[in-house]
Formats: sequence, structure tokens, C-alpha cells
Amino acid sequence: MKNLLIALFCSLGCITASAQVYDIEYSASFDEPNDGWNKLLQLSNGNTFYLQFTKKKGIEVYVYNKERKLTAQKTIEGKLWNEKDINSTSIEGIYEIKGIPVIFLAQIVKRVPTLFRLRLDPNTGAIKEEKKIATLQKYKPGAGIAMNFGVKKPDFFVEKAANSDNYAVINFNTFAHESDERIEVIHFSDTHQELSRAKYDSHGYKYLNYMGMTVLDDKSVFVAAYGYHTKASGLGKGGQDSRIIISKLSKGSSEFKYKIIEFSDDFKDTKGIMKYNPGSNMLQLLTLTFINSKGRFMGGTRTSYVALLSHIDPESLFIVSTKPLKTEKARAFIKRKYDYNKPVGLLPQDMIINQDNSTTIISEEMIQTISTTNGAVTSVQTTLGATTITEFNEKGEEQEGIAVLKSQVTPGLFDAFYSADRAKGKWAYIQNGVKMNIRNSYMSFDYINTENGKYILYNDYPENYHADDKRKKKTISSISTTNTVCYKMKYAGYDMMTLFGTVPDNESKFSFIESSNFNQSTNTYAVIMMHRVKRKKEAKIAWMKFK
Repeated sequence: MKNLLIALFCSLGCITASAQVYDIEYSASFDEPNDGWNKLLQLSNGNTFYLQFTKKKGIEVYVYNKERKLTAQKTIEGKLWNEKDINSTSIEGIYEIKGIPVIFLAQIVKRVPTLFRLRLDPNTGAIKEEKKIATLQKYKPGAGIAMNFGVKKPDFFVEKAANSDNYAVINFNTFAHESDERIEVIHFSDTHQELSRAKYDSHGYKYLNYMGMTVLDDKSVFVAAYGYHTKASGLGKGGQDSRIIISKLSKGSSEFKYKIIEFSDDFKDTKGIMKYNPGSNMLQLLTLTFINSKGRFMGGTRTSYVALLSHIDPESLFIVSTKPLKTEKARAFIKRKYDYNKPVGLLPQDMIINQDNSTTIISEEMIQTISTTNGAVTSVQTTLGATTITEFNEKGEEQEGIAVLKSQVTPGLFDAFYSADRAKGKWAYIQNGVKMNIRNSYMSFDYINTENGKYILYNDYPENYHADDKRKKKTISSISTTNTVCYKMKYAGYDMMTLFGTVPDNESKFSFIESSNFNQSTNTYAVIMMHRVKRKKEAKIAWMKFK
């Protein structure tokens, strides 16, 4: 990163190029990021923050101004937390709140899971405020063993309102002895004042599984959870005795309003996204449930999931409708364009409520493979395939679907809704018990939703995108010879281009996908671009303003 410090004192102008649908500006070059987490955040004052989190240096902040020049650099050191303890640290979200960059950072401090809120100066990157805002139960001896045998890891969840700077925090205390102590919700204003706080009533269920949450400005917080017993608990009939619990916490209240919903499926292993649709005045809950554990830890075995889209009345809290997420039109597109008749295992990755109140759901083929020898895990990897876009109307009816095909393989396990988490700035050095590989940061895809179009971006080999009508593609396992491709999606097909223009054969230009940030208000996409010429590589930040 020494090149970044040099750039503070030089007057290099940014390079500008034009493409079919956007203009590009570049920063001065800097050293290739080769470890940890790298994330960009575009601020309303025109500055861009580049946050780099590594085990060696902790958190470094680089600030770029409107002219795309580096103007400040800070190394963040914690007084309440240890910036070098990356193994026990996770980032639960990065947001701009009232013009201030805010990092929600969780760390295990003296065996106590603790959530900190870091507010940074938008011009210098220095810490304006460092505050502990939540803690969970202290880890006791044997906690690690319990998590290895299925007890969920204690965790924090942070969600910001879609149209304001209000936010909420969930303290998910899985080791709490009493069920009613397992989930606590804190609702904050845009000035970080506590609006309400309440513990979750388990309604007699031994276990609670958090599914999703949405924040309706400063008015209320909605939470979906799953209450159940197990056979070992000696209560009910195991997984059959279970209910979905929909709840609402209103501003100023210390108690939730609840609705207990009968549901036939076993939702114990479920993840979800909940959002409010102002057009239909409905909460939308997208859930993904693991349903088949047979052969889960054998190499090459595919897991099975069920995805559901539910609409919930925010007043009565009744589930108005629940439909399986079939993505039939996207699958038909794959069959029609690529002449491919085999099943495509699509998993939802994100749900976006559009300005016209329609809903876009992004899905991706994801096959997780865990190889074992004599019962011990020897390797884990994820294969990422087709990416699809499906449009739904306000009633949840499928309208359009389209897909692009890719083939990527990378070490480690990608979580469900990885794309949605990445957009919020969630990250952990250790995920699913596995150290994250830097290569994962270049994999998967990016989705950009602008007023003038929808785009899918990912890194691909030139031989693949030059023969895009073929189902079989060379699988990407090495990233350094790829280029970033950009598909402008049209439901009759799509326009494809290389994101950074024409690239000579002995060069490549590819994106650090995980670093990206899209500013909807300025229509600007920012990402770290790697430029390779033969064996030499350098990095730049690229800003693309879509026309």
C-alpha cells in the first residue's frame, strides 16, 4: 500500500474512458490487495472510503475526494477492541448514517461476543466515536464443541431502513438458558438514540431460529423467527411441533406484538430476507430452508433446499400468501437459449424492492462439496454456476426471467444470501469454520439496478464470453487471466461487453467483486480493478457512472 501514500503528495490526474453505457474514472495505482477484506463506500459528500482489513495491519482507511485523488489515510486502532484479533472479528454492516461512515464490528472480548459501533470522520477516516452497543453471554467451556454439534453460533444482525438512516440490532444469544433470553431487538434512530428495546417471547418453544428482519424507519421493526422443539427436548413432537412467529416492535415499546402461524415445513435450518413493499403495503419474506442432510458431508453430494416467498400483512401480521420460488421463466430462458434440459439448482441470493414496487430476486447455482477421509473433513469448495434475474409483481406473480451462464470453483463454503450480505458490508475472516481465501473475493457476481437498466457483472475467461451460446464453459479456478464482463439484461436476451474496454491478449482487467459499492443516488458503481500485464499486477479503484 506504499503507493497509496505516495499518491497523497502527487498530482496525477485520474484517467477517464468512455464505454457504451457508462463513463469510467480511475484512481492512481496501488499495490495488489492480497489478504483479508477490502471494501469501498461512496459517501454523499462525494468522498469514497477504501477500507482494508488485514491480520497484519488491522483496519486501514483511505479517503478519495470527488476528483478521485487520495486525500487521507488512517490506521484505525481500537481502545475497546483489538484491531489485530481478526480471527474472532466479523463486520456486521457498513453504512453511511447522517453523512458519517459507520462500521458495526463484532469481536469476542475475553470470551464475550461484543458488538461495537465505529463512527468515522467522512474527510479524514479517523474515529469520531467508538462505542460498545451490545454483548452476548460469555462463552463457557465446551461452547466450541456444542457449535460443532449443531448449536448455532451466537451472533449479531444489523439492518438499516431502506429509505432512512434508522436501524436495528438483533442480539442472537443461542447459549441463553431461557428461551425468552435468546433474541433481543434494539431499534435506533438516525442519531443513534435508542427508540425501543425488547426481548423476544418464545411462546413456550425450547428453541428459536432467527429468520429475517426489516426496519420501517423510526416507526417499527418487524422480525420473523421460528419456534420449535426437538425430540431431545422432551417437548411436543420434535420438528413437527413448530410455528413461524411474526412480530412487530413499535417505537417506544418494550414488548412485541406477535402472530403465531402454523406451518408444515421444518424451518430449523433457515435463512431469510425480509423487506417492506410500500406499493402493496406488505412485508415480503424470502426464506431458504435446508431440507436434506443425507450425504451432507460426503464429497460430491448435492444438498437440497426449498425457497419460499411469503407476503405478510404488517397490521394483522398474518401471512397472506406463501409460494414456492420456482423461477420458471429464468429456467425456460436457459433451456431456450442454451438448449439445456437438465435441472438447474438455483438458490436465491438477494431480493430487491424496485422503485415501481416490483420485486427482483437474484438467484445463483451453488453446489457445496465437502470431502472427507475416515470421517474427517479434508477439503471444502463451492461451485458457482448460472446467475438468474426474476421479476415479480406486487402480488408475487412471476413476470419475467433471464439468465447468464458462468462456471466458477473456489475453496470454502459460500453462505446462502451471500450477495445480499456482501452489499451490506458483512464479512468475517473465519466463515463456516474455514479461513476465507482471498480468491473468493473475485468470485460470484455483482448486480446493479439503475434507472436505465439492470446489469450482471462477473470475471470470466475470454474464451468463455466469446462463445456465450454454449452451455459448457471452462471453469474459472484461477482469476488472474480473466476480464470483467458486463451484461445489460433484456428479457429477450442481453447486451454483453467487457467492463474495462478492449483488453490485449497478454493483459487482463478483473474486479475485486467483494469490494464493490453502488451509489443509487449518483448512479455510480465503484470497484477495485486489478490490471495484469504479463506477470505484473497493479490495482486501481474504478468509478463507473451509468448513463
